[in-house]
Amino acid sequence: MGIFDWSLLDRSSIAKFVWQISPNIVKQPLTVSAFHSIVSTHLKKSLPIRVKKSINPKVLEGFVYIGGTYYSGLDEEHKKCLEIVFEYTNKNNILNISIKRFWSMCYAVADSILHELIHMRQYRRRAFKILPDYASTAEKTELRQEQSYLGCSDEIDAYGFNIACELMDKFKGDQHRVIEYLNENQKGKKRKHNSWRMYLKAFEHDHNHIILRRVKKKIVRYLGAAKMGKPYRNKDWITW
Repeated sequence: MGIFDWSLLDRSSIAKFVWQISPNIVKQPLTVSAFHSIVSTHLKKSLPIRVKKSINPKVLEGFVYIGGTYYSGLDEEHKKCLEIVFEYTNKNNILNISIKRFWSMCYAVADSILHELIHMRQYRRRAFKILPDYASTAEKTELRQEQSYLGCSDEIDAYGFNIACELMDKFKGDQHRVIEYLNENQKGKKRKHNSWRMYLKAFEHDHNHIILRRVKKKIVRYLGAAKMGKPYRNKDWITW
């Protein structure tokens, strides 16, 4: 794999790049295969990434869930190591995506790429050493597994940037309102799902929990970076 300068990318530029295919997507009834082919071809045309199609019955009808994976082993071998995953409810689903939904998807792709790029930097800077997950003591297996994953230092860092971006969008760049929202007791309140709500649920809305305190601090530190749309300040570790 040749050299690619990831430092040239920011959240807005990635979203606008994905938006270029909107005439072929928006309000165009497409099969899952057709939609995935259009998106995958476009992404791989300019970015050294892998694109994966996955079927997940939990995906709502007409929606596409977007996530990512970073493969440290492939990165160590100088191979394509960032993967964007598109999840569909079933392979026969017909997608008819609105302008608003596709614009949100463009930013979901950007956020996933930057999340995995943060992981790339983490692993490269420590010579690909794997850090242990958080040692959760939750009684229920599912909750313990989620806490172990979300409580890992690497995920706190990556989600910290994602949440900072989400909340800066939500409150139109008003950092004071972001901090008020982070400190708010949201237990029992009906609110739109976001990554901060995911953390609150996983750690049972306990604002005194060590993990939620760490995540809050990380989010606040990333607010300036979120405004710029980049989690990094220089090119170190992300240009090979």
